[in-house]
Amino acid sequence: MDKSHGPKEHHKHSDKNGAEDVNAAHLAWDLWKSNDPKDWDKALDMKDHITRHNPKAWKKAMNEVDAEEEAQKQAKKQQQAERQHPRRRHQDDGGQEEIHIDSVDKLYVKPEQILPKQPLPEAKLPEHPGYAPYNKFAPDTPASPAYDAAYNRPKAEFYGVDLGIVKLGVNSDYSLEAGVNIGVAKTDVQVGLNNRVDAEFMPIGGPIHARTGAGIGIDKEGLHSEVGAGANFFDVVNGDADFGARLGKDTGVDGDVRGKVFPVNVQADAGAGIGPDGARAYTGADVNVLDQAGVHAGGHVALDKYNSGMSAGVGVQAGDNSLDFGPAIYSDGNSTFRPDVNLNVTDEDNATFYPTGDRRRDSRQKQ
Repeated sequence: MDKSHGPKEHHKHSDKNGAEDVNAAHLAWDLWKSNDPKDWDKALDMKDHITRHNPKAWKKAMNEVDAEEEAQKQAKKQQQAERQHPRRRHQDDGGQEEIHIDSVDKLYVKPEQILPKQPLPEAKLPEHPGYAPYNKFAPDTPASPAYDAAYNRPKAEFYGVDLGIVKLGVNSDYSLEAGVNIGVAKTDVQVGLNNRVDAEFMPIGGPIHARTGAGIGIDKEGLHSEVGAGANFFDVVNGDADFGARLGKDTGVDGDVRGKVFPVNVQADAGAGIGPDGARAYTGADVNVLDQAGVHAGGHVALDKYNSGMSAGVGVQAGDNSLDFGPAIYSDGNSTFRPDVNLNVTDEDNATFYPTGDRRRDSRQKQ
């Protein structure tokens, strides 16, 4: 029997440049935007298949989707502007002919016709306590469910007097809010339906920084509580610890810790939750030297109404790549479960099939 025409080999030859996988990823995205839950299951299954055997194709397709959606958004703005201000063009006799666009929705506008020739300004980065992303002496901003719970909650709208050095007023969280900022240090206090205390040394970020914060309150999702702390000294010695808990529509906890004493960096996180979509739990830990060599391990389990599964693994990092090994069970819309044993080479731009404790990598993977 000629093995060169097996299914895998045929796919390898027919899709040398990954074009078929990219097209399949676009199809999965179209299915995901459908109103039919059956299409959602198909989309998730297709994504799982593509990201496991050709993650670069999935990433390329999603970049194309982002570009297309941005172009459509700009085109819509252009169309609205055309409705309000009809374009005019000069005639040879020096007069002007007004062009009324009655069916502007039928026009096709090319992206290059509406995007500015100058490069778009960089999007303003979210304000994270004390972290300066362009300062080589500052650590990376944490990217974890626990840090999000402690510091990335939606910012309440402030109403009152803010003189920069001091502020006093109320906010949209139905709470009194006061603060003092003397440049090298600042503190904020919130009391009411939502209560919180924050303090920072060197709040503009940089080589030396310390932060701490804690809060408890009620919102439309239920009861929430969080606490976080961190300190940095020239990115040679630093550490973070964050914890978040919630009770209500989505009940669960998330926690993480990170510590660095040059050149060794240690990270770990864990969490569990249950909500309308199901239940999930995860944990991971990572130890590396200069972010160039290290080991990591972790696992997760998910039981939800769309797709359930579990995985566990260990990995070895060398440079920007890691070799990861472990078992996993995947589901097709909770109708078919299939076991698998993974042996994957993963680069730093892609998540592994299990949580590793590495915040940069795990932030690209929904736990």
